[in-house]
Amino acid sequence: MATIYDVARQAGVSIGTVSRFLNQNGYVSEAARERIQAAVEALGFAPSGVARGLSSKQTRMIGVVVPDLVNLFIPEVVRGIQDVMDNAGYCAVIYNTDGLGAREARALKLLYERRVDGMILLPPSSEEGNAQIEELHRQGLPQVLLGRDLPGLPLDSVTVDTYRGAVEAMQHLLALGHTRIAFVSDRRLKRLSGRLSGYRDALEQAGLPLDDELLFEMSSMYKGTVLDRMLQVQDPPTAVFSMNDMIAIDVIQEAYQRGIKVPDHLSIIGFDDITFAASVQPPLTTIAQPKSLLGQTAAELLLARIEQKASLPVQEVLLSCQLIVRMSTARR
Repeated sequence: MATIYDVARQAGVSIGTVSRFLNQNGYVSEAARERIQAAVEALGFAPSGVARGLSSKQTRMIGVVVPDLVNLFIPEVVRGIQDVMDNAGYCAVIYNTDGLGAREARALKLLYERRVDGMILLPPSSEEGNAQIEELHRQGLPQVLLGRDLPGLPLDSVTVDTYRGAVEAMQHLLALGHTRIAFVSDRRLKRLSGRLSGYRDALEQAGLPLDDELLFEMSSMYKGTVLDRMLQVQDPPTAVFSMNDMIAIDVIQEAYQRGIKVPDHLSIIGFDDITFAASVQPPLTTIAQPKSLLGQTAAELLLARIEQKASLPVQEVLLSCQLIVRMSTARR
């Protein structure tokens, strides 16, 4: 494999001249440029991205820290990030943390040590991770928060108005005549409190009381399924608002196993609009988040921060959700 020394030797110039040519940094005469370009082509020379990064102080790599690559919401967000970064000539390095604070802190540290030019960070937050984020901010590393916040730290962020999406989901069910509406969450996802707030406020606006018996968590702590527990309530719900599509699909499957027809006996609405939402039976009514746009916007914010750093004011972008009505909800 040809090296920079081979190129310099064949072109009859110094290594420093070849380095300036490759990094487009400093003066190189037109004649030397032509000889270097001819040597590069003749030798099939491919410059090392790491080596170029060390001299230019840029590696053209960014880190993307995610909690769970198995979650079908995340790959679409990551694809949006990668599309923008590819077009800009950057490589995105993905690090999965499984939602563990210690792994998040380790991911941030390792990516920084490998000289990434910036990072995009997905939730959930953790004390260990937040401390590392603050340290990297002090070091001047550009960072963008995606779907999470860190009060008191001036970092760019892009989020979705999930509160408004939750209110819209509830208004859809209320308009169909449902007044006993269950809310199903995942105890690992306490950060998604905007959805619970939207659920509560929509009930209040409709003049309906909040019944704690209709708040359910999916957890291995409980015996039986969520649907089993719903059916044990004295006045069972006629509709379910799930904080994400995966939970909603689980409830649909539980209903099928028990001979409960969706939506004839139970209406179900999800949140996110993952790929499977349209293909489950019945197709899932849901609140669509702009997943690809989330990733694209975060990537654009990070690129701008990498290029202009402190000269830009902090950007906080809020995107909207959209109600997608399919066949899993019907009039009571």
